[in-house]
Amino acid sequence: MSHVKFGSYKVKLPRSKLARRALGGSLIAGSALWFLPVLGLWMLPAGLVVLSVDSPRVRRFRRVNEVRVVRWWRTRREARPES
Repeated sequence: MSHVKFGSYKVKLPRSKLARRALGGSLIAGSALWFLPVLGLWMLPAGLVVLSVDSPRVRRFRRVNEVRVVRWWRTRREARPES
C-alpha cells in the first residue's frame, strides 16, 4: 500500500517501511507540541494512520475506532430532526 485514503482524498506514502515508520513516529512526536500554531493534535491521528499501514496492532486500533466513529455519526444524523 503506497497511499492512505482520507475520505475522497489519497495521500501518497514513502515506499520504504523504515521511512513510513519514521514519518508516523515523527508525526506522533510532533503532536506533543500541540500548543504551537502549526503543530497540533491533528498530528496524532495522522501518525497513527501512517503507522497502521505496517503495524497490525495500530491497524486494528484504527479500524475499531473508525467503525465506532462511523456508527456514532450515522446515529447522530438519523436522530437529527429534519428541517
